[in-house]
Amino acid sequence: MSHLSTAGRKYWKSRIYVLAVYSLLIFLGTTMVVPFLITISGSTTNDFDYQRFRPIPRFLYSEKDRFFKGLVKYFNRYRDWAGQFRAYLPDAPGTWSTWIKIGEDTEITDRLAEKYIQAVENDRKTATRIAADYSTFTDSYPMMDTQVALEQTESIEFLRKHYEQLYLEQNPAQKGELSSKQLRARSLELLSEQWETPYTTYYAIKFDNEMGYPMGFQGWYPPAMEPKYVDFLRIKDAYRLQMFVPGVEAAWKKYAATAKGVDPVFPVREDASQATRQAWREFKAQHAPASMAVPFALRAEWYSFLLDTEKARELAGIKLQETFTIDTYNQLAGTDYPDIHTTPFPISADLQPGMQKLWEHFKKEQYPLRLTTINVNETIQQRYAAFLEKEIKVLRIANELLGTNHASWRQFKVTAKPPAGFTDYEQNARSVWMNFAKSMPLEERTITSSEIAYQKFLLNKYGSVDAVNQAYKWSLSRIEEAFPPLATAYTVTFLENQRAFATKPILANYRLIFDFLILNGNAIWVTFVLISLTILATLTVNPLCAYALSRFNLPGQAKILLFMLATMAFPAMVSAIPAYLLMRDLGLLNTFFALVLPGAANGMAIFILKGFFDSLPQELFEAATIDGAKELQIFKMVAMPMVKPILAINCVTAFITAYNGWQWALIICQDKDMWTLAVWMYQASEWWKNTPWIVSAGFVVVSIPTLVVFLSCQKIILRGIVIPSMK
Repeated sequence: MSHLSTAGRKYWKSRIYVLAVYSLLIFLGTTMVVPFLITISGSTTNDFDYQRFRPIPRFLYSEKDRFFKGLVKYFNRYRDWAGQFRAYLPDAPGTWSTWIKIGEDTEITDRLAEKYIQAVENDRKTATRIAADYSTFTDSYPMMDTQVALEQTESIEFLRKHYEQLYLEQNPAQKGELSSKQLRARSLELLSEQWETPYTTYYAIKFDNEMGYPMGFQGWYPPAMEPKYVDFLRIKDAYRLQMFVPGVEAAWKKYAATAKGVDPVFPVREDASQATRQAWREFKAQHAPASMAVPFALRAEWYSFLLDTEKARELAGIKLQETFTIDTYNQLAGTDYPDIHTTPFPISADLQPGMQKLWEHFKKEQYPLRLTTINVNETIQQRYAAFLEKEIKVLRIANELLGTNHASWRQFKVTAKPPAGFTDYEQNARSVWMNFAKSMPLEERTITSSEIAYQKFLLNKYGSVDAVNQAYKWSLSRIEEAFPPLATAYTVTFLENQRAFATKPILANYRLIFDFLILNGNAIWVTFVLISLTILATLTVNPLCAYALSRFNLPGQAKILLFMLATMAFPAMVSAIPAYLLMRDLGLLNTFFALVLPGAANGMAIFILKGFFDSLPQELFEAATIDGAKELQIFKMVAMPMVKPILAINCVTAFITAYNGWQWALIICQDKDMWTLAVWMYQASEWWKNTPWIVSAGFVVVSIPTLVVFLSCQKIILRGIVIPSMK
């Protein structure tokens, strides 16, 4: 029956009332839909835009937003990534210390993105030449002096494939006989054996220590070549080979398919054919010149020394409470640079003595010794022997430390570079070398860095600063102003793969979640069985109890009902401990009985069903009894069909409780093979708390069954709500 008659709807008050009702319904519907849209939107984000919490992510319609969103894969999580970011993008504000802050400054990010994109599009030929040279330079730059914004999901995928391949190489007879799940388990056992660390899942593997290496420290050197660090270097090499740049693999295979004599293998390693490697270099220079293995920018440490240390202010002759500014720099150096982050590195010889003083201190006290070479000659060898004799004093101890058997100090020889290797003797020799190198005069040392290497690369290719300026359309006054142009190379990479930059990370999140939920334990099967048993209990235990209380005048049934309803007054966790102890004493831990039995009887469901049974006409039961039906037949054929709407809504409630409940399942089942989807999603939220967009993708995936059930059972749910109120 309509709330308003047809005639009544014509009055303006009625129309306002209808409009208000519809507006309220739309508002309430929006408040239900928007949070889910924010969750979906969150699953498509990363560190740059996760904190925005928008129903529709901005990167879908903003090219500039996509530009900065893609930079997260180049600068993130490793030590002082913000300083490295500022070194490569000197226009970035100094307040950008986190990606959250960067994501909030949409006005500035849009302006900078437009600047870089327009610079490339206005002169694509020159930008492509610059980017291609950068690609060639990074291909040959030492891997140990690069940094990667390593993502756990990508490292896990790489390690799994690597150790699966390694296991099959060691056990060729099992190739094709193992399922993907079995192969994953065997490969994880192999990894645990080699790393000497027991892992129960790939998702527990992290490289936090390796990401935090202090590459700018003077005495730091790569750690011992233990298996985990070796695999870390393999992952860095995979980043250098563009394995994780969105869209590159598909574009390369398409490119290789049209080239004669080129194998479309990916990634292209040194063991590929000459034609394939040449084609890859050409393709990479044009379509993906920005490697994700970013050369360590030592100038970031130099700028930090100038701006943030008391020693720099002391040497500059300014008060300690004052700030070292670009004006201070220009006054000391005799230059007119607009910003410190555009000043040369290393300091060229033509700058004035004031700046040379700061530079000499930096080289002596802070310059990484791993990037230092000693100019070895006979005099230096004699100094080294004297240094050992002075510092160690006893020849026997020197031989024991360095693994030698020399009869005199003069037999010890110093190398130009830090000794390689990671045995105890080699590490001791390296420590001695670093102490000796630090004691050497600056004129006896030769330094290098990514900046110096790139400047040499340019001079070797173009011959002079003027030639570089002509080729690149730069305006360098000295070669020391030339830095690796990652910003240009990244812009070219972004423009060539823009669609993939927007979509591939999203698909990767959902692919990872499907992989995580399906291949971890027996989550799908356990959840299905649990839901089935829970619904079965709901359709039997509760109706039987309610029917018995309604049909038979049991002694104390009012107290029984009160007791059952009283259990709902306490949170479920109050009874968790005694319930756990009971299940333990019964020997039911890690079983479906333990998951189902504590919630098999529901006080509220029994109370509602009893009330519904009470409202049924007694004549129905009397007629069935006269016809000779037994009590169980009366229950099955007369009472149950009448309460279908109530049973339907109880089943939906039971489904939601069983499907979403994780606390009890986690407490009662220590065996991961008995974990449900909800428990695995809780575990995912713990593992990936630093990457919550993956967790958001998981929540979207696991909410689909609940959404389907609700959409499919709307009428049943409505009948279950309306009919009892009508009765």
